[in-house]
Parts: sequence; C-alpha cells; structure tokens
Amino acid sequence: MTPTPVEPRASLVVCPHAGGSAAAYLRLVRACPSWLATMVVQYPGRAHRIQEPFSRSIGELAAKTAEAILTCVDGPVALLGHSMGSLVALETARILAAEGREPVALHLSGRGDPSSPPKGGQHLLSDAQLIEHICALGGTDRRIFDDAAMRALALQVIRADYRVLSTYRYHRGRLLHCPVTVLNGAEDTSVPVASATSWAEVTHGAFTHHVFPGDHFFILDHAEAIADLISSALLSQLPPAPTGQVAPVTGSAR
Repeated sequence: MTPTPVEPRASLVVCPHAGGSAAAYLRLVRACPSWLATMVVQYPGRAHRIQEPFSRSIGELAAKTAEAILTCVDGPVALLGHSMGSLVALETARILAAEGREPVALHLSGRGDPSSPPKGGQHLLSDAQLIEHICALGGTDRRIFDDAAMRALALQVIRADYRVLSTYRYHRGRLLHCPVTVLNGAEDTSVPVASATSWAEVTHGAFTHHVFPGDHFFILDHAEAIADLISSALLSQLPPAPTGQVAPVTGSAR
C-alpha cells in the first residue's frame, strides 16, 4: 500500500466538452491517484452555476479558468481539455504562461487541427436536428431528451456552447514549452486521427499522440487508462517526493 501524501504534488484541471458539466468527469477524477489533486471546471449556466449567464467566448472561459487557477491552485498544474475543452485548455495555458505559471503538461482530447475554421451553425439547428447531432457523437443517453424540461435545459446549454465555438478563431501566438499530449478516439468520425498532429505546433516541447478505441466520447469509457497515462507522465516531470512521502509508480485510484 502506498502512503497517501499529506499534500498533493500536482494538480490536474479538466475543461469539459460543449454541453458538458463537471459531473461527466467524475469517473476520471476518481481514477486519478491521491497525490494528484484533480478538479473539473464547471462552466457558467449549468449545475450550481445555472443562474449565471453563459460565457460569450472561448477566451472568456479561458480567462476565468486561468484566474481561478492563479488564485486557488498552488504548485505544478496540468491541464486536460476534451473537445471544446481542448480550446479552453490551450487558451488557459497561454494565459498561465504569460503570468509565469505555464502548466507542466497540456493534454488535448477529441479535437482536431485547432487552426481549422469552426464548422459553425450547429447552434442554429432545429431541436430535432441538434438532438440527432449530439447523439451521433456518442456519450449521450438519448433518454435525457425524453423529459421536456430536461430537454429544454440541455439544448439551451448545448446551443450556448456551440455559439461560443462558432466564434473561436485560432491564432498561433507565443509557443508553449510544456509537453503536449493529444488523445483521440479511433472511431470518432468528427475528428480525423491524422488532423490531431497539428497540435504539435502549439509548443516547443515534446508532442505525443495516443489513439483509444471508441467514438468522440472515448475519454469517458477509458477514464482509468487515461488517468494512468496522465499521472505516469506527470511523475516523470515532477521533482522527487519530499522525505516521508512515497510516490506511486503508476496512477492508483483513490
């Protein structure tokens, strides 16, 4: 049995997908080792933040996320973003770097070439079309749309996030220095695996690419494997554990 550290040695901040909430990543949080403090960003307009207005841009989401990290999180920070969250994570990393707190690692999941123009228009689809689009991506139980109240709330959140995505424009900007890891689903028809290599241009650091079985939401099905991949990579970057604390060789679930 590995002793539990008194304090976490690093933090992992997760940025969810469009329409997503922190609850979707509970399995991933639970799969991370005890030495890694893992938290998920809760975007405005959902869950306990339901009374707050939706964000108007990826930049706004990133600025708020970076502000929270700078204010509340000490020590090394790694970022993980899925789908829309990959763009939030990238822009958050850039803000942190400009403040002298560049993340020790950036993990980007379920998103292709960031410089590709946004497809746009999904937020203008009819309710039926939008539901079909969401369900085709996988990872969403169609039954949540059976209840009228839940359907209205879910579609409002999804439309707001897709509207934000439609306005995003990638800029090359100053390159990061941290390692970047990209994760993709082999059967994700919305993100060609080959397009993911374009993420290598956002950093001077190392670039790695991992493909998992599954559709767009493979990350929810492979939470344990992804938690292990992230924690193992982080351990190789962190300084030795302080005396009296023993670091696990691989990520072990809490």
